[in-house]
Amino acid sequence: MDNAAIIKYFALNEHPFMTSPDPRFLYFSSQVKEALAKCEFMARDRIGPIYMYGPIGSGKTSLVRRLQEKLSQDERYNVKLLISPNLKSSNAFLRLILETFDEKTERSYTASLANFEKFLVKQHKQNKIPVLLIDEAQYLNRDTLKLIHYLLNFETNRTKLLQIVLVGQEELGTKILRYKELASRMFPIVINAMSIDDLRDMINFRLTVAGYRGELFEDVDESYKTLYTYTKGLPRDAIKICFELFIELAAQGMKKAHAKQVEEIAKGQNLRV
Repeated sequence: MDNAAIIKYFALNEHPFMTSPDPRFLYFSSQVKEALAKCEFMARDRIGPIYMYGPIGSGKTSLVRRLQEKLSQDERYNVKLLISPNLKSSNAFLRLILETFDEKTERSYTASLANFEKFLVKQHKQNKIPVLLIDEAQYLNRDTLKLIHYLLNFETNRTKLLQIVLVGQEELGTKILRYKELASRMFPIVINAMSIDDLRDMINFRLTVAGYRGELFEDVDESYKTLYTYTKGLPRDAIKICFELFIELAAQGMKKAHAKQVEEIAKGQNLRV
């Protein structure tokens, strides 16, 4: 059964459980609100760079997309989002950053750095705030992290010329902490798995955005307890279970699910208690 049939069967505007990081479906839990507010505050006042990390499937990509969307609504910000490639050299990474900001690259690493510094100074004079968001930043190696460290030196006596936000899996936090000189200059944000109440609210929020009316589960408390037990509070795993749940309900001509169905799908996805 395809998505169009699912949408029609449940009388939806769109599918509520796609795994793509659409910012419209980002549920604003207390930790998401706090992370966005901190990032926006740090960028606005040019206080310093941030690294944000958490387990796979905890919603970090949706969060950084929302941050990009929100900052881009303010003409003061020049926001660019990079999905970190697995580049080995700092020179290749610097060239990518320059290209992302539509600035000229040079053969010489030193000359490219000079170009980027000129760009940042020009932006500062125009009262613009360049913001570089790097997702999947756990793939940055020591050389590329050294470049990040060096870029933090572009500053006036009072402000940073470039605001950087690194976003990645838990490995990112480990890498930053091992690089003590960089860690001392960055501010951490840890994204944890959701509580059972947040998970329940997140599912209902996505259903509401998609135009769903009513309750998805027959045995509400037991179903959410089962969902939380198998997903450990990770949004992506919960969304994947609900995606399959919609298919099963439509195929069986049902409109509400039971905890047993949640458990069977979770086991089919190799999730364990």
